[in-house]
Amino acid sequence: MSAIPQTDPTYVAYQRGRRMGLATGALALSVVAFVNLLGVEKSALACVLAWLALKGAAPAAGVIRRGRGALAIAVIHILTIGFVLLMFHDKLLQLIHLLQKLG
Repeated sequence: MSAIPQTDPTYVAYQRGRRMGLATGALALSVVAFVNLLGVEKSALACVLAWLALKGAAPAAGVIRRGRGALAIAVIHILTIGFVLLMFHDKLLQLIHLLQKLG
């Protein structure tokens, strides 16, 4: 079985569509991550999807825009969670202590 040449228009269109789908999924996931503020795993997954969408030869402008937007939103979300946990770590420790007393 021979490999499909990377200059084949069908192959190029397939790759462009795949990257656009990954970028769209990453953008949607990074926005949804803000619904649950402690959902860092969603932002991490959005970063991975955006990276997969952006890697490759000459992606379309829409892919670049969506991929970079998803990366920006996801990184801002991760930094926000880190900042909140750092600023309110004493309150978080009190909450954990109170929950242990209840259990």
